[in-house]
Amino acid sequence: MRVRERLCVELGSMRRDWDRWCVRRGLTIGEGARQLVAAALRADAGNGDPGIDANVRWSAVGDPRSRIELRLTFTELEVIGLRAEASGLTANRWIVALIRAHLTHEPQLGAREMRLLSDSNLQLASIGRWLGQLVRSGDIRPTAQDGNGDIEAIRGAIDAHLRVVAAVMRANLDRWSR
Repeated sequence: MRVRERLCVELGSMRRDWDRWCVRRGLTIGEGARQLVAAALRADAGNGDPGIDANVRWSAVGDPRSRIELRLTFTELEVIGLRAEASGLTANRWIVALIRAHLTHEPQLGAREMRLLSDSNLQLASIGRWLGQLVRSGDIRPTAQDGNGDIEAIRGAIDAHLRVVAAVMRANLDRWSR
């Protein structure tokens, strides 16, 4: 018989704030706590910033669920566990993401991919601010053919952003279409 690992925490007056925190991020109460613990363990292991994957919507909060039972061999379950861990997911979440990817043909991004896309979007926002400054200062002329370094730097930054997003999406499609 499998033993479920659980942690019970008395939140007291913090419970309503915790509920709101999870709802704002589209997380269940348990998933929010699991992500906090996982982030703390990653930080303790020296893997850098203990960032919480707050933008990940694993599931729609409040939607009804149905439980099914899967019969897997020990080896299959072990491989699923390894793949799930590599994606920053639990085995159950990985299986759900696999099924949803095949049913919806939409990306099911893991923690690493969400972090990469978030970083990429921050860079794109920075590019937008940079363009705004250039336009306001009058230093940029989009039609100029004089080898304007600003335009080439912007083009390079946008190309880098596109490469990051394309690589993340390609990796996601490769993972779920096997």
